[in-house]
Amino acid sequence: MSGKKMAADRKNASGSGEQDRRKTPGDVFFSALIVPLTGLIGFFFILLLRATIRFRLTGFSHFSESKGDKKSLVVCLWHNQLLFMPFMWSGRWGGAHAIVSRSRDGERIAAILRYFGIGAVRGSSNRGGTTVLRQILSMTKSGECSFFVTPDGPLGPPFKGKDGAAFLAYRPDIPVYCMSVVYTRYRMLGSWDGFLIPLPFSKAYFVCSPPLYPGVEKEYSIRLRQIERGLNIVNEVAMALAMSKICSRDAEAVLSQRFSGPEIVRQPCGPA
Repeated sequence: MSGKKMAADRKNASGSGEQDRRKTPGDVFFSALIVPLTGLIGFFFILLLRATIRFRLTGFSHFSESKGDKKSLVVCLWHNQLLFMPFMWSGRWGGAHAIVSRSRDGERIAAILRYFGIGAVRGSSNRGGTTVLRQILSMTKSGECSFFVTPDGPLGPPFKGKDGAAFLAYRPDIPVYCMSVVYTRYRMLGSWDGFLIPLPFSKAYFVCSPPLYPGVEKEYSIRLRQIERGLNIVNEVAMALAMSKICSRDAEAVLSQRFSGPEIVRQPCGPA
């Protein structure tokens, strides 16, 4: 018993130590000044860069309709394509949240997203996952709420989904939209995901899937495979558009064909 008590005391001491570290003057200064300032700078940098980029959108008709009707939905995209995705929520302020890690980089990202009218749920598959799931359940029960999620975040491996994305798709009546963007000219950073930053005066080809309903499936692994397959399809189509291998009209036909397979659930389940 004494050994267990000592272990519990050490655990409590460790927890209190972590709380104390989070409350140091440096952390307070970082949260109160550095985060809002870097968020504002990042926001204006993205706006300025956006002014030089020509957007080309393919497959967004159903997503735009759902967004305009203020329906709950889930948007999935790979982590290295995050930069301009907040613009896909333009014309709609609020109602959406992104899953953002609890790291300091995550705090900066959350600050930038706030300027776009997108909230943040703090946590990831590595840290704070249980808290994230509780917040998501609470939000979805309280009413309309949409989510942006990067299935391979926050630390990879790149282009490999985790269970968090499959959990967000747990409701069979909420559509999932897989999105991708490919730039004609860009710089790839040396981060784990090869984060992409478009060069000024390039083109950005955004591609969106039709509404998918992986929540119809009970198994997480099946839902995750559907999401990964959807992301791979829209990424391939976006790459083909950026390389001028197909035109926008042909891309729409390709999306319709590729997402019509039996392994992709395109309709929500009806009443039992």
